[in-house]
Amino acid sequence: MFRLAVATLVALAPVLRSQDPPVKPEDVVAVQKGEVPVILSVPHGGRTALPEIPERRGAGVPMFVTIRDENTLELAEKFAAKLEKKIGKPYFVIARFDRKFVDVNRPPEGGYESDKAKPYYESYHKALVTATAQVKKDWGRGLLLDLHGQATDLDAIYRGTSDGKSVKALLDRFGKAALTGEKSVFGQLAKQGVKIIPATDSDDKEDRFFSGGHIIRTYGSHDGNAIDALQIELGGRLRLKRNLDDTAEKLAEAVRVFAKEYLPAEKVKAKK
Repeated sequence: MFRLAVATLVALAPVLRSQDPPVKPEDVVAVQKGEVPVILSVPHGGRTALPEIPERRGAGVPMFVTIRDENTLELAEKFAAKLEKKIGKPYFVIARFDRKFVDVNRPPEGGYESDKAKPYYESYHKALVTATAQVKKDWGRGLLLDLHGQATDLDAIYRGTSDGKSVKALLDRFGKAALTGEKSVFGQLAKQGVKIIPATDSDDKEDRFFSGGHIIRTYGSHDGNAIDALQIELGGRLRLKRNLDDTAEKLAEAVRVFAKEYLPAEKVKAKK
């Protein structure tokens, strides 16, 4: 439907003025084809304005938000680069357009309000469909990390799995340890000193505001999909520019340990 750029993340485009020419969907959805069964999704870190599209008003949309998840795009760039050095190049799909115009972490009826916005929304999700299908084909299963920002606890990461639904396949195969144990993504982050909510040694349910949005509910493994999906809500201090390298390193190391323990080491076609 729409041509997608397959390239490494490039420098951020400046916010456009209303008199600037239209922005094409492929110019503001950054896509990378990976070499390992890990997908990064970053829906709310973009800065580029879409001049022909009115800002969303959110009439009738619950928990309506248009604020940017500050520095999640920049964090993802560093995270992807560090992860590539540790285990190989991950897939990524990153929105460079501002959330005020399109929110791809909502169903279509709440994600955009203008027909002109539809191609941008569909471009993002087409890229995720392509990435998840390719990971399933090549590896049999994989992990999707949906990166967000929150200001409720500046030093913490909130876990979002729709209370386990989006990682059903992971839990069925390996048990709770794969989600909260020492070699899980959140367990490794906690080991590196990051506060995790709910705590990895707790049976508390996930915070209802951060338990997971449209992306993990769509692409997670609860509907028989082979991709387990985690929503990672990073506190504001973890996303400060001076802390991005450290946060990216901690995320990459956590995924490295998780991948070694819980992700396939060979492609399906390479198995005898």
